[in-house]
Amino acid sequence: MVILIVDDDPGILNALETSLTSKGYHIISARNGRQALRIIKSSIKGTEPVNVMLVDFLMPGMNGLELILSARKIKPDLEFILMTAYGNNTVKEQALKLGVGRYIEKPFTPDSLLKMIEILNSKINSG
Repeated sequence: MVILIVDDDPGILNALETSLTSKGYHIISARNGRQALRIIKSSIKGTEPVNVMLVDFLMPGMNGLELILSARKIKPDLEFILMTAYGNNTVKEQALKLGVGRYIEKPFTPDSLLKMIEILNSKINSG
């Protein structure tokens, strides 16, 4: 499974890359929405397309929900996990309206994120 992590914080990117790589996942990272969209487009043409996007909600230029909308136009079967430090009902409601049922609030434990990813991995491998 290929996971694209999108976060403008290099420390969070590094920590997530390290944690998920150690569990055997193929990780690609992007620091903003535009870079993430380019990666998704190019991955479709490659041998290992992105399966899951782990995306931060609050980023400059394009927030996580805007990125999800744009990414779905490119790859409709892409799975998402939205990360946010702003765990309010408005963000959750917007995410649910977009069909993003996987939502995790920062700070989170590696185990809680891994459980979500394992569920997605099972879904992807069975479908």
